[in-house]
Amino acid sequence: MQTKLEKKQAIAIGIALQTQVMKACPVHRQLYFDDDVNPAGAFALAIELVRTHKPVAREFEDDEHALTDLLSDTLGMAPLCCPACRTAKPN
Repeated sequence: MQTKLEKKQAIAIGIALQTQVMKACPVHRQLYFDDDVNPAGAFALAIELVRTHKPVAREFEDDEHALTDLLSDTLGMAPLCCPACRTAKPN
């Protein structure tokens, strides 16, 4: 069973993936932040979900800043490329 923090993190990652700010490596299935994609759409979607989608609103107690802060932290901690691909490339 997921903890409350894990549920929140899953929502933030889902938003990032849906808006293609985060992508999954097709080979290694590792998530990474695509800094070529403007993250503004991800933040707009996060705010919209807290305002209109009851399960998300409930999870974040109607606090859009809580979700946008978590989304920002999630993107900030994500690698800029697949960690497995990076180590597999020759120097």
